[in-house]
Amino acid sequence: MPRRTTDKVLLKGEQQARICRHLGAGPCQAAGVASYPPEKPAVYIDHLPADITSGNPRPLSYTVELLNHAGKTGGPSNTIQLAAGASLPKIEALVATARPDGILLKWTPVAGADSLIRIHRTMKLAQPAKDASKDAKAQPKPPEPDTLEVEDNGRAEVIDRTAALDNTYTYTVARVLKVHVASGASEIVGETSDPYTIDAKDIFPPNVPDGLQAVADPDAKAIDLSWAPGAENDLAGYLVYRRDVGGTGQAERISGAKPEMSPSFRDLHIEAGHRYAYSVSAVDKDGNESRRSGEAEEALP
Repeated sequence: MPRRTTDKVLLKGEQQARICRHLGAGPCQAAGVASYPPEKPAVYIDHLPADITSGNPRPLSYTVELLNHAGKTGGPSNTIQLAAGASLPKIEALVATARPDGILLKWTPVAGADSLIRIHRTMKLAQPAKDASKDAKAQPKPPEPDTLEVEDNGRAEVIDRTAALDNTYTYTVARVLKVHVASGASEIVGETSDPYTIDAKDIFPPNVPDGLQAVADPDAKAIDLSWAPGAENDLAGYLVYRRDVGGTGQAERISGAKPEMSPSFRDLHIEAGHRYAYSVSAVDKDGNESRRSGEAEEALP
């Protein structure tokens, strides 16, 4: 709201505002009248009649005029333009499922719903430690919602590939119809879905290590193993297994208590004349272990 009149006189008390609604190029329809104090933010909600919220999308615009006590006005405000029409169907039965490549969102499909899908995602903060400071300034701020927008693919599903596992997310989804108006693009947004919260725990093992090779080093009395490194972001390392080809026992883990960080291993605990079969698995930071690789055999002369 302004502070002064057009004659530079300070305004006192609440001032009357007339909200004009225009359909297309039509004249002002009185959407409402309200009063606001000078130099303060003003908010007005126009509850649209049924004839405007139905049918095909069409241009809708607004202006605001401020009236003094004599009913005089300095003229209309700038014009804001948008679109009105039938609301888009609400997305129903939203569910989310964690996958290795992200979080799969699915909902009930609607025939002929040609629109964009707008996804709002909020991540829940981890609970602070019990001995953490109680000072409010020391507490982390809740993260701002992330917004993703995708085309409705007709299958009523989309994968949020930007979500990181081992986090808790709350999703809401709405349909959005883009409409061209004189000032550019406007939107008709459908009713937001009911929220769905998922604790996206990482229960997915890394890929099986590939390219395992075993080479004997007679001088060091050792067998050296190597394989192709994994590319997973949460990879914690590798576990190495061995069995005696001539025996009847199962393969046993021979690597240390912690996973091996590099894609190589030297086995020094072997006997000459024995043939060994080695296999390797990958493990991530959550302790998920992959299947073991194919075996590579080698013997120390």
